[in-house]
Amino acid sequence: MKKAINYILFVVLLAFTLSCEREFVYSTGDNGLKFSTDTVMFDTIFTSIGSTTKNFLIYNPYDEDLLIDNIELAGGDKSNFRLNINGYAENELSDVRIISKDSLFVFVDVTIDPVHSNSPIIVSDSVIVTTGNVKQSIKLIAYGQDVILLSKEWLKTQTFTKEKPYLISDYIVVDTAQTLTIEAGARIYFQKDASLLVLGSLIVNGTKEEPVLFASHRLEEWYEDKPGQWGYIHLLPGSSETSFNYAIIRNGLMGILADSIGLKDNEPPLIINNTKIEHISSFGLLAQSAGIKATNTLFGDCGTHSLAITVGGEYEFTHCTFANYFDWTFRSTPAVFLNNYFLDDQNNVNIVPLKKADFKNCIIFGRNFGEIGFDLKYPEDEFPGLQPKYLFSSCVIKVSDDIDVSDNSHFVDIIKNEDPFFINPAEYNYQLDTLSVAKDSANPEFALEVPFDILGVNRFEDEGPDIGLYERQEDKQN
Repeated sequence: MKKAINYILFVVLLAFTLSCEREFVYSTGDNGLKFSTDTVMFDTIFTSIGSTTKNFLIYNPYDEDLLIDNIELAGGDKSNFRLNINGYAENELSDVRIISKDSLFVFVDVTIDPVHSNSPIIVSDSVIVTTGNVKQSIKLIAYGQDVILLSKEWLKTQTFTKEKPYLISDYIVVDTAQTLTIEAGARIYFQKDASLLVLGSLIVNGTKEEPVLFASHRLEEWYEDKPGQWGYIHLLPGSSETSFNYAIIRNGLMGILADSIGLKDNEPPLIINNTKIEHISSFGLLAQSAGIKATNTLFGDCGTHSLAITVGGEYEFTHCTFANYFDWTFRSTPAVFLNNYFLDDQNNVNIVPLKKADFKNCIIFGRNFGEIGFDLKYPEDEFPGLQPKYLFSSCVIKVSDDIDVSDNSHFVDIIKNEDPFFINPAEYNYQLDTLSVAKDSANPEFALEVPFDILGVNRFEDEGPDIGLYERQEDKQN
């Protein structure tokens, strides 16, 4: 009897529950639908390389449920575009139900076939949505560009031009005794973990109007400032006569790794002029026993150090800005780091002479309490030639309290821990505000070495040259 009562109660509760469920009645009327956009736009897509995936939403804004008769890609399976409709990887889907006040996703990607042209091309299509007697459409537009693909190539002497972009996968190597020259306006893009390795010479000849770009192959705006999307430029031992002028290096695991170059007899240092290295996940410039001379260069936001001088060497930085406001991960390391030794297999300290590390008219600033760090070993008195030599002159710097900037052997005319007032570091604008302490505060003698800033502004046309990469002149500011 008890079991029979329980069964009856179960049937009654089930009937009650079912009676409370909503009854869906799908309309195919002429109400139409709403969309999150009327156009899905793709930035430049390299031919043969698929795009990132974009999406749009289809909304039912009404109080009644709707039945979408058909969602289709107008170009069908011959289109450059592909759809995923509400979880179905199909270019056409019929009888799609969408309840009142609900929405569904349509995902879109695109691949463009090579057209053997230097000029960009445009491909387009549309998504047609049919509901009852109403047909609506969403435009699909993508810009395509033919690209020169390079993978695991050992390059002989040659020139990269601006006619087409270059896309590197895996790596390319500039072979020993060979020279790669890169002309103004050239664009060198890298796939994930791809790198440029140099055993010979690398000459980058950008201009103010047409800099040379080294960046990730993802050209969508979202990727523009994302670090760690490709490898780095590695100047290997034995490489020589390498220079960068008006280059932009961004989005890599590192910017430049300079390994044991520029110190041999009659060997020129690595020259870096009018260059920006930023949006890097670890080191902007990692120098190991190298000789480097840099002017008018930005060492921007990097996850470890903007500049790391390690295992000694000889360096000179004039009118450079080291601005590290990296916010993708927590950074505990200083923007600029100096080291003069290495540990051998037996964990013994081996001092390598830091012959010179001069910073002249530079700004070194960022989020951390101290943006200059040292890990230096000092030899016994009988080895004076191994004493590390470094000097910060006429610089704006941010340092912790344990660094004594009154030591004139290492610090001269220093502006300590005063914000340089960049216009907008959050948007990577490191030009100076009108109230900046760096304005008109540079040493004119050093400025004569670099009389024009990276934008071509004369440093001597107002009351005095400014410290750092940029010269602010009120009548020339935006």
